[in-house]
Amino acid sequence: MAIIGTKEKMALKLELDAGIVDGKQKITSKVFNNVKPTALDDNLHLAATELAGLQNKDLLKVKRVEETLLTEE
Repeated sequence: MAIIGTKEKMALKLELDAGIVDGKQKITSKVFNNVKPTALDDNLHLAATELAGLQNKDLLKVKRVEETLLTEE
C-alpha cells in the first residue's frame, strides 16, 4: 500500500526580532497564507525579504509552511 502526498496549503512565515526579554531572544512572527503550493523557494525568500523591509523589526528567519494530505493509493 503506497501513500500519496498532495500539497494542499502553503504559507510564508517571517520570524522577526522582538528584542531580548529576561535574557532570552523574543521572536514575533507574521504569516502570509494562501501562497501557491508551486512557489519556488527562491521566490518565497525574495518576497519575504521585501516584506521584511516594510517591518519595524529585523528579519531573523524565513519559513515555508506546508500542509500535505496523505492518502492511500
